[in-house]
Amino acid sequence: MKVRKGFSSLTALKLTVLVITAVLLLGCVPKVVLTPAVPNLVVQVPSSSNSNPAPAAPTGNADAHYIQPTDYFFMAEPFGSTQWETVYLGKMTIAPTPETKNQAQFLNTSSGITEWAKWWVNTRIANRSELQLGTEVIFFDVTDTDIYRAPYNNQEARSYGWAISRITDTSELFKGYVMVGGGYKISEKNIRVIVK
Repeated sequence: MKVRKGFSSLTALKLTVLVITAVLLLGCVPKVVLTPAVPNLVVQVPSSSNSNPAPAAPTGNADAHYIQPTDYFFMAEPFGSTQWETVYLGKMTIAPTPETKNQAQFLNTSSGITEWAKWWVNTRIANRSELQLGTEVIFFDVTDTDIYRAPYNNQEARSYGWAISRITDTSELFKGYVMVGGGYKISEKNIRVIVK
């Protein structure tokens, strides 16, 4: 009777299954498992996924709110004497002319619809020194707590709402927020001012 040195292919297969099972049960999930018993066998093991990825950093020429220099905030009519109003983020597709009654057309980044507007502005992120009573500000209209926060990524900035209001209280600025019309608390990192 002859005894062969090394593993049979059945033993190698059993060993491979045992290694994969042990790795999965122990929670140590490497990306690739090499099996010593079968030199050319590579087994792909799925990696664990992170359900809360870190916020993405802006790319290109976008600022920390993911707003690009060619982005405008617009409304059909100028901001009036209300507490706050919704503004829309978009790209200008037709510049104003006398023939359009000085209205411009914008591609709304959230809806994908083109809209005419009588009021539009370029904005930039506010400096703390600009956060004064009565200042018109634009902010991202999303909150996870009771303080409205800046967008976490480009998709949020371009899909969710934005609003315009006026600063009504700066007494809590040392805590990182101001209040605007309606008593809403806005993080100082979520405030944009109009470029004049």
